[in-house]
Amino acid sequence: MRDLQHQITQISSDHKLEGNPETMAHLTELRRSLTALMNTTYHRSYLRSKALFHLHGDKSGRLLARMIAKKRSATYIAKLRDSQDVTQRLPAKLLQITRDYYAALYDLQGNICPQYVARKRADIMAYLTKYSTKRISSQTSELLDRPLTAEELALALKTSKTGKSPGPDGLPVRYYKTYTAILSPHLLTAYNDLAEGQPLPTQTLCANITILPKEGKDIDLCSSYRPISLLNCDLKLFAKILADRLKPFIPALVHADQVGFVLGREARDNTMRTLQLMHHARRSSQALALLSTDAEKAFDRVDWDFISLSLIRIGLGPHLRAWIGALYGDATARVCVNGVFTAPFPIRNGTRQGCPLSPLLFVMTLEPFLEAIRLNSNITGVQVGPQHHKVAAYADDLLFFVTRPEVSLPAIMVAFEDYGRLSNLKINYLKSHIL
Repeated sequence: MRDLQHQITQISSDHKLEGNPETMAHLTELRRSLTALMNTTYHRSYLRSKALFHLHGDKSGRLLARMIAKKRSATYIAKLRDSQDVTQRLPAKLLQITRDYYAALYDLQGNICPQYVARKRADIMAYLTKYSTKRISSQTSELLDRPLTAEELALALKTSKTGKSPGPDGLPVRYYKTYTAILSPHLLTAYNDLAEGQPLPTQTLCANITILPKEGKDIDLCSSYRPISLLNCDLKLFAKILADRLKPFIPALVHADQVGFVLGREARDNTMRTLQLMHHARRSSQALALLSTDAEKAFDRVDWDFISLSLIRIGLGPHLRAWIGALYGDATARVCVNGVFTAPFPIRNGTRQGCPLSPLLFVMTLEPFLEAIRLNSNITGVQVGPQHHKVAAYADDLLFFVTRPEVSLPAIMVAFEDYGRLSNLKINYLKSHIL
């Protein structure tokens, strides 16, 4: 290999001086020989590495220890700043700071009086009565309320991916797939009993949260870490059955403006729509502003009362509402910091991360806000024929089409405030842009 590289260097210099075609042909042949030799060497190294991993992949040896050490060093938290902006380094302090942050995040209401709760529920119901206009039929409601079947559980198991990290009970999807014949009857009995108001055990509703640092953020702040929630697989199977049952009816409940997590819709639908509206505005010499907003921890902040009242408003039956309510009955979580778990804390708002049902619940609870935008006469969008385009959404990422910004932008902010007061939605202005 060294000889070939030496010859290539020498002949390349000669070719630059002389420009002889025969020299170029010889140089090409030498480069081809070097490439073939290097490919052989690389292939041999690849096979050797593959054999090494195959031999030691499932053993607690030096290879696994090195991989774990590299991963642990990348996610190790050495210090954090507490609520008084004092830097703490002791492990006990790090655990307490992390627990306090996430306990506050997942309990935004705190201790409030029953009168306030009743008043807020009345305000939510008034908002939904005005803006939640789509409902399912009584026949569809009865269809969604029928008992869960073995076929639905088998389909949920079949479509669940193996190799995912398990929840606090340590039982992966592979366990449920291996012992399907033994476990399925018991799981179905437990799931169907929830429709009669039986609660899920506290251990089932517990979640482990792993936090990973965000790139380019201050690693001394808890808000600079991305929480990854791990749920028990039996809970995820239950939620997947409910999600599969509800998915076909979501397009009838959610306007075409929303393309996130809706069957038959894709993100490119709104992308193409935005480009067409931009071209239309240019051709018609129409002023157009695009407002892109980002919601701060949108899935983690959703108010549970808003979710439950939204489900009632769209006409879901009592069994399906009881099943969904069981997923949010007495949920708790604990955070893993440097391999040590904090004490559990209750979760009282937000959709469960990693739950297959969470995206569907979120788009249904966001739909009244999008309808409020569409019905607001002070918000003017782009008129193309009979269609009036005001907003496009992919889950919590919203894009507004504004033609009179001096009137429309304040109206949009008021709509955000009204909806956020009831549902806990909060806009992250640092990630919002106007074009």
